[in-house]
Amino acid sequence: MSNNLSTNTTPETLAATFAHFNAVTDELIKAYQQLEIKVEELNTQLTQANDELLQKSQANAQLAQRLATLVNELPAGVIETDAKKQIISLNNAAKTMLPGLQRDAHWNEAALLRQMDADGVIHLADPHSGRTRYLTLQTCPLDDRSTIFLLHDVGTLRHLHEQLAQQNKLASMGQMAASLAHQLRTPLATALLYAKNLERPTLSAEERLKFSRKIVDRLQALEGLTQEMLGFVRQNTSSEQITRYPLPELVHELEQSFAPQCEGHGVHFQIHAAALEQTSLNCRPKELAAAMIGLLENALQHVPADGKITLEVLNRENCLTFRIRDNGPGIAPELVPRIFEPFFTTRANGTGLGLAITKRVIDALGGELSYHREDDSTVFSVVLPQAGEP
Repeated sequence: MSNNLSTNTTPETLAATFAHFNAVTDELIKAYQQLEIKVEELNTQLTQANDELLQKSQANAQLAQRLATLVNELPAGVIETDAKKQIISLNNAAKTMLPGLQRDAHWNEAALLRQMDADGVIHLADPHSGRTRYLTLQTCPLDDRSTIFLLHDVGTLRHLHEQLAQQNKLASMGQMAASLAHQLRTPLATALLYAKNLERPTLSAEERLKFSRKIVDRLQALEGLTQEMLGFVRQNTSSEQITRYPLPELVHELEQSFAPQCEGHGVHFQIHAAALEQTSLNCRPKELAAAMIGLLENALQHVPADGKITLEVLNRENCLTFRIRDNGPGIAPELVPRIFEPFFTTRANGTGLGLAITKRVIDALGGELSYHREDDSTVFSVVLPQAGEP
């Protein structure tokens, strides 16, 4: 067999075989070189990717550290709990607001909610300082069933609101005192002037009597102003009990009290209150009647001679609406926002307390008092809730 191989193998065949072998070897070398280049490129890309990943990781770590520092320094308390309400983390503000609270402790939200008032403010007494801390609580559930609770200390804000309310109260008292002094000054100055005239030796008995009566008249005006002022101040301490007041009785009282006044001034007065016999109000009867008469008398003071005043009573959606309409000139639009302010008046001899007292009575009953112009008429509307079934 070897003889046959050696016989068949010629120099040309061997040369061709070696040439083919060399060609394949060259291709393998080239492929290996290309593979080395590719591996080097991949190594370079991997190194770059690792560097970028490391940079991002470091940046994320720095960001996380900054966020942790920021959260820790926030004035609001931040508490994070897991699904089992165990505290995972809490910042310094939370530790200050809730002394003794620690990481890994159980979060007792119910204990805080039991100390929350109607405005959503939690009142926490500090047993060491004796101070009361005022907090609000916000809950932020997360997708992994963990929860973030935000605590805000509103004590400073509450204190500022109290200070503002006190300042407003003092300002109102100052305005009230100034208005009252202005109201007292005119009749008092007039009375003093009349009293000065009594010192004249040439004064006749008839003139002396005239000045004396004028002094008494001015002093009575002062006494009336004082009574109105006392009525305004004592409005919230009325001894009259709230009771069921049938509407027909109220309408009858208004008619009996006000109709004679209109007749004396030549003013036409009408009442429209049909089919309301079974309707009642829960109120202090004398107080409400006095307030309604005050509105009617206010209309009487502003209508012209031979004027018209109408009282209309309507039953609307479990409420009673009283509409007092007169054909007086009304109030200047720029003054309307002030008509219910104490001591504000457009009349030279007015006290400015009538409408303020009436509004306070209506407000105390859960009602509403308003003013508007309608068809060249002045309309005061009083809306009061009806009494339920007895």
